[in-house]
Amino acid sequence: MALTARELADRSACSVERIEELVGLGILVPHDVDGPFSPKDVHRVRLMKAFEDAGIDLDLIARGVAAGKLYLPEPAALSQTAEELAVEVGRSPELVARLLREFGVAQPEPDGRLREDEVANLRELLEVWAVADDDELARLARVYGQNILKVVASDLELAGATIFARLRQEGYTNEEMREVAGAAGLRLMSLGDQLMLWLRGRHLEHEILAVTVQTTEDYLQELGLAPKRTPSPPAIAFLDLTGYTALTEERGDEAGADLADRLATLVHEAARPHGGNPVKWLGDGVMFHFDDPSAAVLTGLDLVEQTPAAVDVRARVGINAGNVIYRDGDYFGRTVNVASRIADYARPGEVLVSGEVQARWGGDGVRFEEIGPVALKGLREELTLYAASRA
Repeated sequence: MALTARELADRSACSVERIEELVGLGILVPHDVDGPFSPKDVHRVRLMKAFEDAGIDLDLIARGVAAGKLYLPEPAALSQTAEELAVEVGRSPELVARLLREFGVAQPEPDGRLREDEVANLRELLEVWAVADDDELARLARVYGQNILKVVASDLELAGATIFARLRQEGYTNEEMREVAGAAGLRLMSLGDQLMLWLRGRHLEHEILAVTVQTTEDYLQELGLAPKRTPSPPAIAFLDLTGYTALTEERGDEAGADLADRLATLVHEAARPHGGNPVKWLGDGVMFHFDDPSAAVLTGLDLVEQTPAAVDVRARVGINAGNVIYRDGDYFGRTVNVASRIADYARPGEVLVSGEVQARWGGDGVRFEEIGPVALKGLREELTLYAASRA
């Protein structure tokens, strides 16, 4: 299928003058004097826009292409339209477009056609999850899109700052650098795919084992072969770092990034031995989920003790226990809100817990000093809090 300059401009959302400019630079090469252009040229026009948005001079791109030093990637092959795929799987074209948005990938071409890999994966998704409604499918796509984007962005940032930066320092010629960096890039991409599959399998295995143990225990209790246990509600903990943002701004970007790395290491090393899960980062703090309130207390004490040496600021922790709602990797509900307010009330170096947490303490080595009742911001009733410390 051939395109005139006007058709190419329309599909690329630009002017005919822009097409003529790219032809003059040698970035677009018409098949004859009057055109036509290839549909693949739409991708090249959009790629040039991305280069300019990034502050890269197109003259440099043109010289690199002309000298054979710069390779511009070809677009992926196109397949069905969103409407055709929707008819095939019995869903709406609006859902197809919504899923692409939630995954965080580009929308269909102006003629509505999707990439072959998009069609294959969307078709499988919509067949496997046929019983799910539109909102449930959108949630699933959002979780995958947001989390995998974080992994990919972190992977590329770290590779650029370490592997490729060191390669540039080793004195390779441009040709050698292209070859070495290209080989390294391919291995990095392959490793990333391998790690995602491996870790997904390991985490899935862990979750399946946990569900199997729980359902087996429930079945044994129904048969009267195992004693019923009083269920313990989960706990939510908030770590707040007084002055952390001000410290990172004072020390600059590099030092701030180093502090963030040290904090991440501390958070995971403190929480994981006690079965804690860091849920999300909140500027000056972190939110955690624990199956056992006692484990949350021990982690909180570890954090307030270790934080000053690790990141040069003091920490305070607030913990509450109770029912929570889990959705898209996050927790919601009154238990979460109260834990956050308790952390706000705590002083630097202090671990404050609710009465629900104190009542469920199941170990030794910790004492609780009653504080309160106190009025917490946003809550109608006063709460009796307890300051936890090493016994």
